[in-house]
Amino acid sequence: MKEKEDRQRTPADTAVPTAEEEAKHLHGFPLFLLILGLDLVIFLISIDRTIITTAIPFITGEFHSTADIGWYGSAYLMIACGFMPVFGRAFTLFTVKWAYIFCLFMFGLGSLICALAPNSNTLIVGRAVAGFGSAGTIPGSFVVVAEAVPLHTRPIFTAIVGLMFGVGATCGPVLGGVFTDLVNWRWCFWINLPILSLPLTVMLLVFRGRPRQHRDRSVLDRLVSIDFVGSFVLLGAITMLFLALEDTASGADWGSPKVIGLLCAFGVTSGLFFVWQWWKQDGALIPPHIITQRTVAASCLQAFFSYSILVIHAYFLPIWFQAILGETAIMSGVDMIPYVVANALMSLVAGAFVSKVGYFTPPAIVGGAIGTVGCGILTLLHPGISTREWIGYEILVSAGFGLSIQMSFSSVQTVLHPEDIGIGTAAVVAMQSLGGAIFVSVGNSVLLSRIRDISVGEGPSAIPVGPIIQAGATAFRDMVPPSQLPFVLDVINKALTTVFMLAVPLGGLATIAACFMEWKSVRGRVPV
Repeated sequence: MKEKEDRQRTPADTAVPTAEEEAKHLHGFPLFLLILGLDLVIFLISIDRTIITTAIPFITGEFHSTADIGWYGSAYLMIACGFMPVFGRAFTLFTVKWAYIFCLFMFGLGSLICALAPNSNTLIVGRAVAGFGSAGTIPGSFVVVAEAVPLHTRPIFTAIVGLMFGVGATCGPVLGGVFTDLVNWRWCFWINLPILSLPLTVMLLVFRGRPRQHRDRSVLDRLVSIDFVGSFVLLGAITMLFLALEDTASGADWGSPKVIGLLCAFGVTSGLFFVWQWWKQDGALIPPHIITQRTVAASCLQAFFSYSILVIHAYFLPIWFQAILGETAIMSGVDMIPYVVANALMSLVAGAFVSKVGYFTPPAIVGGAIGTVGCGILTLLHPGISTREWIGYEILVSAGFGLSIQMSFSSVQTVLHPEDIGIGTAAVVAMQSLGGAIFVSVGNSVLLSRIRDISVGEGPSAIPVGPIIQAGATAFRDMVPPSQLPFVLDVINKALTTVFMLAVPLGGLATIAACFMEWKSVRGRVPV
């Protein structure tokens, strides 16, 4: 009975820690090293998702593998999304330190396989292995923070770690271009190995980790208790969703029989997964009492919508800079610096606010509202816009979501029992990844269809729409007569601003979801 009561107590409900309990947390230089190591891990994981985009032409040229392009990204994301809940469960059963080190090792192994890949199939396997490792390192990084620092200071450290995800997502394509131009595409993966040595060393020597309640059970017994049936069903559902998204990204119509069939299968399999989780209850991959908790459910939805917006901007804003302003790939990355800096600074401001005031709900709501307004203003981009204007648009939207994006992590760490934080964090990260994967594909479909619709409806019949789309964001200028270039730029600008318009309702939904977060303070009481 007492154990059940303890499980119902959350960090916000427990008493002020004693000196002995406070000694479990890290301070000073060891804490600095730990946060630095976690920042590097999140940065590597983030750039690994996008760095390959600029390397793909070189990879397909070497392996003659144009048909495999979609799998270089999908193999990584599909495995990562499917196994995040598994690792969330693993962090409740095993010591966080060794589970996290295992994930780092698997990510490094996947990077090594990619770097040495002699053919396309091996590269895909390497991407899947790296995705498996990233499935644990992303939520694991926030669980490590939760164990290393007390609750009332976690928001600022969570923000410091979390902001690196946005930095990495923006820097990935630029770094990929630098490596492929100056060295070799394989360095997109080689670079991970030496950098990983620091966080591995820090985890081994600095971080201790707390013993889990299940430490008296054998390793085999704990492994068997993981809901692998639920994991298999979830992975099947995500595979069908990604196959549908991959088809639409390759030009298939959303109404095609194959895409409809895959989406229906995804829906049915997802339904089976939820039924199985409800039947398993506390033994489920994502126990119902966690995911149905008001703040956890709201945080997952807020993370899904907010990260979908950031991915739309991170993916399509550089395309706008290249296509409309005529920037190079590297310069388009430079143009994203105001977006990245504003997001990072406001994430830190939000973290400091929560650490000082105690409540995570106000930044989530206010930031979402500001970001939504910024999303609307971003649709005003046009070919003749001044630098001052588009920088202001970037800063407004990025600053808003910078305030809100990390609050989903602070909230689940506040309302859940310490033993359940791993599962709650994994659920939030999985929803982020799922939202990003879905809306990159949706945005791409909207972009292509709008270009075709506007060109056919308004443009001279002599403009070769198909070749323009195939040429990419900059090369199309060489295919269009100078007299028709203004019209083509206007077409592409209208198509891209339509994509940016997708972010407006998403921002509204993120703000509404934030309104359902509980008003619990991280300062009134702190965890043992």
